[in-house]
Amino acid sequence: MENKEDNIDYDCIVENALRNVVKEALEIASTNGLNNGHHFYISFNSNFPGVVIPLELINNNDEEIKIILQHQFWDLIPDNDKFSVTLSFDKKKKKIIVPYNAVTSFSDPSVGFGLQFKNSTNDEDKQNDFKFKKISSDENLKDIKNFDKKEANIVSLDAFRPKQLD
Repeated sequence: MENKEDNIDYDCIVENALRNVVKEALEIASTNGLNNGHHFYISFNSNFPGVVIPLELINNNDEEIKIILQHQFWDLIPDNDKFSVTLSFDKKKKKIIVPYNAVTSFSDPSVGFGLQFKNSTNDEDKQNDFKFKKISSDENLKDIKNFDKKEANIVSLDAFRPKQLD
């Protein structure tokens, strides 16, 4: 057994916990809808393995895509490692699939809440997995495997805690 100096990856633990916040918010929205002005801005890396988006959304100059879940979205399905949702683009409904590890930011401006994430893949991952997949309405989407993060971001929660007066 290899003896490592630091065997607890706190960055990864915190990153996983914060991504679970995104998952739970999407689960609530899929069950109850978005009420009281709630809406989500979700940015994700379109080159991340497992992302499935319509080809017309691909912008070769920018690998980050931002979607807004507010009024016109359908079939929001948060799974353990990814979520899928149907959105309207140029008055056509298109399904997208985004692994949680591809998400770079999540916010709900109605309550001033936001999270930033790091994500990366190494070149071997990109070569082994598909980059984009064209979606047609009658196509069955393949299950997408869970992808491990290679980096994590430490987020201090102290800024959000109420200050205690002595």
